[in-house]
Amino acid sequence: MAVDGIWGKALGRSRTGLLCGARRVVGAVAVASMFLSGGCSVKTDLKDVDVEVSEEQVKAALRKLFPELTEAEITRFSAKLDWSALLELKLEVEALRLIADTLSKELDETSKDLFPSRADRLAAHNGGFPQGLEPVGRAAFYDSAAKAARIELSGVFEDHTAITLNNAQVSVSVAGTLQDATLQCAAQEPVDIVLLVDITGSMRSVIRSVRRSLLTFVRAVVERKVNGTVSVITFQDSVGVNVGFQERRPSSGYERSPFATPVAIDDEEGMAELERFIARLEADSGADRPENLAGAIDFARNNVIGVTSSGAPNVMGDGVSDPAGVKAWPGFENERQIFVAFTDAPFHGDSRTPSNSSLKAPFKPRSAAAILETLQRSKTVVHVSDPSWVDETTTTSATFVDADYWATQTGGLGEDRVAGYSLVDLDLVVHSESTGLLDIVLDGIVASSCTVTVPNLSVGANAKLSLDLELDVEGSVFAETLTAVKL
Repeated sequence: MAVDGIWGKALGRSRTGLLCGARRVVGAVAVASMFLSGGCSVKTDLKDVDVEVSEEQVKAALRKLFPELTEAEITRFSAKLDWSALLELKLEVEALRLIADTLSKELDETSKDLFPSRADRLAAHNGGFPQGLEPVGRAAFYDSAAKAARIELSGVFEDHTAITLNNAQVSVSVAGTLQDATLQCAAQEPVDIVLLVDITGSMRSVIRSVRRSLLTFVRAVVERKVNGTVSVITFQDSVGVNVGFQERRPSSGYERSPFATPVAIDDEEGMAELERFIARLEADSGADRPENLAGAIDFARNNVIGVTSSGAPNVMGDGVSDPAGVKAWPGFENERQIFVAFTDAPFHGDSRTPSNSSLKAPFKPRSAAAILETLQRSKTVVHVSDPSWVDETTTTSATFVDADYWATQTGGLGEDRVAGYSLVDLDLVVHSESTGLLDIVLDGIVASSCTVTVPNLSVGANAKLSLDLELDVEGSVFAETLTAVKL
């Protein structure tokens, strides 16, 4: 029997349908009509399904539903699905795709309308790149306990060329006195790169471009022989629900948010599997506009999702207040971490609650300030790729907070600093015509990221610390005074 015939037979013999008000609609047509009308919900009861199918027919159905899967993946996923589960998965995935297509239309059309003006506006600004030598992301911090300051430099460029600094090219002075300073750069030191990917429905029109760019970036860091790891965390309003779109829905009812744990960049087999994980990513449905980027960052940095009933950070894996079905994050072994977030939306600010947003109580994150402190203390830099026209407040008490907040507070890229654009806007990913954003810009940003450490500084409790930074690369000079954030 043909695959389509099997689906039709199964639908005809199941009680799978939709509730549209008081009306029940059964069968395949109902799946489409629900999303066209926008007023229905899925009701699935597959207990009466009794369809004899072979293993090859299950595989054929999976091939049609997920044409991007390899034969090895088809075999792996088919082994986990009986026919009823596969039918339920088909209905769910196709329904989510219909919703996602509708949600993503605005992003796609807005980007298409505004993208051509980008080049025109940036023509007088060297395409958004520095005119001379400049770190396009930077921030300074002072650790009063350690009596040491540090400066994060992200993406050191001269014109369009990423520059790998050495210690002799960097100097730091305080009140006119030259300081002993040491330089650590991602090009020489091991680094953990975490890709944080929004997979809500509004991302559907760009998810293919994001996937392509992520894959190109992964291959670029392998080719550059970057020392360290790469991992991927996806998020919606949930985070840490490690269930792929090719598996049956989470029994908890929470949104999917699969993740791939850190893989050594020189691990050929592991990186190949990471690429396959990226290739399988889809966009889900989503609810209200802001998403749980704050929770995803806390999960990646600290293996924390929200707080326990006592108000303590809720560390996953200890069995205390863990949301059902959430898997723990393993953490990092290296000293340096670089996060790169891809999202088309702001994140839930501190004022949001499960009662005034789509957040479910277990996934309400800690305050942005608490999460940020852990980033700053651990030398974690966050880059943010979001649309240039998404320009919300960065006041974290608000309901919607611009994702750029995490970049500006850690020394990363994301702020629309030149003519309303940044070097890593999501606009570039959406309408790239070849390989996308990341092979052009982001691998250079990562490879040229450095930390300058200045030890033995004593600063009064109420005093500000100003650090005079100078970079000198073969006569090209960048100089700036940075005020350190006290930790």
